[in-house]
Amino acid sequence: MKPNQKEDEYIWVQEMQLRMAKLAKEQQAESEAEKRHLKLTHWMHCPKCGQKLSSEKCGTVEIDVCPSCKGVWLDKGELGTIVEGADQGSFFHTCLQIMRGRQSPIKL
Repeated sequence: MKPNQKEDEYIWVQEMQLRMAKLAKEQQAESEAEKRHLKLTHWMHCPKCGQKLSSEKCGTVEIDVCPSCKGVWLDKGELGTIVEGADQGSFFHTCLQIMRGRQSPIKL
């Protein structure tokens, strides 16, 4: 008994789906390996000058400071934590209000 054209197409589609799934899995594994490599290469290095960053405490937040260019780097949510802990009317508090759109920028 010879398979008809529909059976051939079905088998071909199944094979292509398996190949595509395998290719997607391989690409994902390569992408994750590349992300791990980049993280290891750049972890705790200054994005501006490339020097090793040091950690310092700023209230309850640990910030990253570059000893070479004196850049300060914050992780997600750290600026909000620092600003919300600042006194009402302070520079940081004013910056937070401007970022949230509650106050117009200060005119000089």
